[in-house]
Amino acid sequence: MSINIGDLITLKGLKNTTEKPLGIVIMIWAVDHAEIMWLNHNISKRFALSKIVDPKKLDIINSSRN
Repeated sequence: MSINIGDLITLKGLKNTTEKPLGIVIMIWAVDHAEIMWLNHNISKRFALSKIVDPKKLDIINSSRN
């Protein structure tokens, strides 16, 4: 499944944790990276997440396309 602009995402491997970093994809870069706007800043700081993330590390919660 490919990541699209507007998808609600989190990090892979965090299915059993209650506090997950949540973000929205705002741009797809040509070098196979996605720019993410993290919605919960305190949790994203705890995981030391940047705005530019490799899509292989992301898991889609809700897709913007059908």
